[in-house]
Amino acid sequence: MKSFCIGVLAGSLLSLFLPIVPAFFTVFLLLPLTMWLLKSGRYFWAGAAAFFICWIWHYDAYLQAQQSLLASEQLLTGTVLGSPKHYPEYSQFRLRLDAGATKGYQVQLNWPMPAQLPQPGEQWQLSVRLRPVAGVANPGGPHKEANALLQQVLAQGSVKADTAAVLIKQQFSARHHIVSHITQVTASLPTAPLLLALSVGERQFSTLLWQGLLQSSLAHLMAISGLHIGLIFGWGLWLLRLLPLPAAWSAIRYPLSLAGALVLACVYAWLAGFAVPTVRAAFALLLLVLALLQHKSLSYSHYWLLLTASLLLLEPFFVLSKSFWLSVLAVAVILFLLWQSHSRTAGWRGKLMLFLRFQLSLTLFMALLSVLMFGGSSWLALLSNLLFVPWCSVIAIPLLFICVVAELSGFPAAAWLWQWCDWAFRPLLWWLNWSAGQNSWWALPDLSWFVVAGLAVALALYWLTTRRLMLCAAILLALPLCLQLLRPAQWQLHVIDVGQGLAVLLQHKTRGILYDAGPRYGEHSATAAQVLPYLRQAGIRQLDMVILSHDDSDHTGDWALLQRQYPGARFYADIAHIDIAQPCAAVPQQYLGATLNMLHVDANPLLAKNDRSCVLLITVAGWRLLLPGDIGRQVELQLLQRYPDLATDMLVLSHHGSNSSSHFSFLHQLAPLLALNSAGLYNRHQHPAPAVQQRLETLGITLLNTAQSGAIRLDIEAESVTVQQYRAQRMPFWLQKPVGNAETLLTTR
Repeated sequence: MKSFCIGVLAGSLLSLFLPIVPAFFTVFLLLPLTMWLLKSGRYFWAGAAAFFICWIWHYDAYLQAQQSLLASEQLLTGTVLGSPKHYPEYSQFRLRLDAGATKGYQVQLNWPMPAQLPQPGEQWQLSVRLRPVAGVANPGGPHKEANALLQQVLAQGSVKADTAAVLIKQQFSARHHIVSHITQVTASLPTAPLLLALSVGERQFSTLLWQGLLQSSLAHLMAISGLHIGLIFGWGLWLLRLLPLPAAWSAIRYPLSLAGALVLACVYAWLAGFAVPTVRAAFALLLLVLALLQHKSLSYSHYWLLLTASLLLLEPFFVLSKSFWLSVLAVAVILFLLWQSHSRTAGWRGKLMLFLRFQLSLTLFMALLSVLMFGGSSWLALLSNLLFVPWCSVIAIPLLFICVVAELSGFPAAAWLWQWCDWAFRPLLWWLNWSAGQNSWWALPDLSWFVVAGLAVALALYWLTTRRLMLCAAILLALPLCLQLLRPAQWQLHVIDVGQGLAVLLQHKTRGILYDAGPRYGEHSATAAQVLPYLRQAGIRQLDMVILSHDDSDHTGDWALLQRQYPGARFYADIAHIDIAQPCAAVPQQYLGATLNMLHVDANPLLAKNDRSCVLLITVAGWRLLLPGDIGRQVELQLLQRYPDLATDMLVLSHHGSNSSSHFSFLHQLAPLLALNSAGLYNRHQHPAPAVQQRLETLGITLLNTAQSGAIRLDIEAESVTVQQYRAQRMPFWLQKPVGNAETLLTTR
């Protein structure tokens, strides 16, 4: 069994590197092969083959359902899931489809200005416009396509405003009723967002609170997952074993307590909306309870392997989830630490030291996992976890559970309990607000797979043995990491993938200049969702300048948020209502060895605001980069007249590649080696325009577009510029959309 589980694990990891998913008929070849491998005792290979069967089967079923949905007439009947999000401009929700080949799958919908707000449990018939699920691709950001597979979301789209929506059935949702009630009774409490997140899984966090969670590395504490489900199980088991039972029931006291605690954990998972982490945690507890009830003695390693392999066989797409690997590896670390500290320690001082060592080791391991999976960690992680994981686990969260039970049972003093609970969470709220203002994220430079593997082996050897030979081997394996960290600093230009908008970062070490801040439409801000996480991931600790090209929401974004996060940044814009900004003409010409030239364009107020964009020419290490904002053909020709020697090596296309820009004469004189474009996948404007692409092809100019490439990074040195396209490097390789963008370009003089 152990070899079989290891084989499943190996097969799942191998699947991440494959360029394509094998065809469905492969299943019929793998089935007899798996049976033969099991019969002949080759359990490792049988486990790997079993995973491939499940993976291919699930993926083919998803594709068939998706193709059936996108080929249909887009009249959908389904049930509203979860808690819809209502904004002034639209409502956003998920619809579980109720009929046909797509039954049981989901679609993500936006409903502009609905006449009746959709509520959980309602069954609707809607006419919709759908497209495949597609998201931006930035380092450290979410993988929207992978999440769609995990959550069985076939497509995304919007409800047609010009057709009537039909409410078929309005069902009572007990969970929605409870969520609404808890929201109402906690609305006046300062810690209400924390209480809602930990009681019913509704994370209604402000941008400031999100930043605090990220900077303090306590985001895991606010997501109902294995920690919280385990707490419910443990506290429930302890309380149920204290209940007085008849003497005749003494033989079944322990099984009843286990079953009752498992039921309580499942009820909590239901209250949290059966989010994927809660389902995984409930399944882990189910395996544990079954083993205990059958008096099976499982070692820590056997239990972990059985749990991980079972989850991967039941849902192969878990292999795509960073949260899954973070969860199972955290469980592995906990079991490893328990195995190492198996000896009992007498006295309260010894137990306290054991607890502190356990927390320290767990935090360090989790920080390493964060570095490997998310490219960095927070230096506040250790202190945050030492202070608030025990506080919340022992005091705050149990008190919250008591409040929820008291509220739902109509206990008269429930209001007083909520006040006490609020005070219990006040220290955590204060810490999160304080952490939000700290730039505590430590970003690791990009590491090759060789360096990551060497570091992992080195740490394993160091931890598991004290032999001098092994320690020397560990040091030798760690040398590539040291060389990587000590590499000479270089200039980098990042075109951040913000969809249909623009955000360009010029970086030198931990400092940078930001040109435009991405789009903002209503409540959605790419500044918060993509730009700030990207700056943190890139290791920007000091943002010196923010240049806003012109007054369009797809360029200005949430500039006030940038001001709050980087109070030392100087703003430059020719926008009247941004009173903190200096004119673009005031941009200094020298910046850490780079030259910044703000090209003069006609400031006639009668011109369209696109044509009044601030045009920036950057010269760094002898390379020229032109950022023209959204100027049109008329201004492009004016620039050619005013600057007859104007040329550039890299060009960000004007107006996202619109046909109203990128005049042939402009492109011909500039003669860039590389054209970069920022546009959204499946955008309704069809940027970059086919005519612009044809001009670039005629002139022999290579075009890279964030819609296909994801975030684009230029590593600039005196001799060459290396171009990295993030989407091509993102695993799994078989999930890349669209294909054909897996190149790393090298531009030389």
